[in-house]
Amino acid sequence: MGITFRYIADIALEPSELGECQCCERAAAVSYNYRGEIVDPSAAANSKLAEEEPEIYAACAGCINAGLVRKSEYEIADIQKLINRFASDKQDAVKQYHRIPHIPLMMQGEDWPLCCGDWCEFIGVPTDYNESVRVVSQHQFWDRRPVEPHWDFELKPESLREICIFRCLSCRKTYFIWQPT
Repeated sequence: MGITFRYIADIALEPSELGECQCCERAAAVSYNYRGEIVDPSAAANSKLAEEEPEIYAACAGCINAGLVRKSEYEIADIQKLINRFASDKQDAVKQYHRIPHIPLMMQGEDWPLCCGDWCEFIGVPTDYNESVRVVSQHQFWDRRPVEPHWDFELKPESLREICIFRCLSCRKTYFIWQPT
């Protein structure tokens, strides 16, 4: 389990290139990609701006974990079917999803494995193309549910970021998502 974020291994964290947190505006805090909005504009560093334009694209771990920001209703609606089908506690699953920054890159829409009733931890991407070939034999394919891979070729993506590997925090089973460009 990650220390900074419960569902992202610390070795898989990627800071945002957008600079400071758009909620607290602390320059020293590392920000992460986070598409959403500020929950309470009065808690933001620039409350007037947060009220006029609550939408954000980068937030620090402190603001994300404290629940000062939330993902858009569109993204929650997009992931709700997974929550309804696989989460033990549906309300807590939504609450926890708001606390996951946009790592990894989901190019074809929100998707994130749930196992044993909880979100799995994102542990990274293949380090090279040889490792990407082995992913299929080492991990269960996940495409909004556990499924068998539907292709008959080696998994050699255009970008290794297209393949995301996850691990269940309870049973330790591993999954992978492939969202090609």
